[in-house]
Amino acid sequence: MSIVPTRLFRTSLPFLVLMLLMVPMALPGARAATVEQAAQLLRAGHLRRADQAIAQVLAAQPGSARAHYLDARLLAAEGKWPLAEDELERARRLDPGLGFAPAAQAQALAGEVLRHRWKNPGGWAGDGQAVLALLFVAVSGYLVYGVLRGRGPRRPPKA
Repeated sequence: MSIVPTRLFRTSLPFLVLMLLMVPMALPGARAATVEQAAQLLRAGHLRRADQAIAQVLAAQPGSARAHYLDARLLAAEGKWPLAEDELERARRLDPGLGFAPAAQAQALAGEVLRHRWKNPGGWAGDGQAVLALLFVAVSGYLVYGVLRGRGPRRPPKA
């Protein structure tokens, strides 16, 4: 007879192995991305990997102006202008001069974000949204008219 029941051992062994494999990921210094690594990935054009690295940095250092600035650059590269504007504003709140970034680069990013804000004021999606709203009003009006017309005065049935 075995000391360890085989059924219990077979069912708990994969769980124990998984837990042992996850221990290094739970340690504080376990390969967390740095701001420099995120910047390097962004410069190299690896947007997906840069996004992951920036997310790690922001989770570890939410008050890092440089990380928010890098996130703004990443979002701008992805064409997500309103989000890029928000991140740039966060970076400016944390470090008003953006002293860590080259002045020309920071100015160019701010100018590009501003240009896209004026192309799309108020966050409107463009003419398509206005057409859909007009279509909605027209269809709704037609349906209301049909319902009200059907509720007109009722004539008593002839006997």
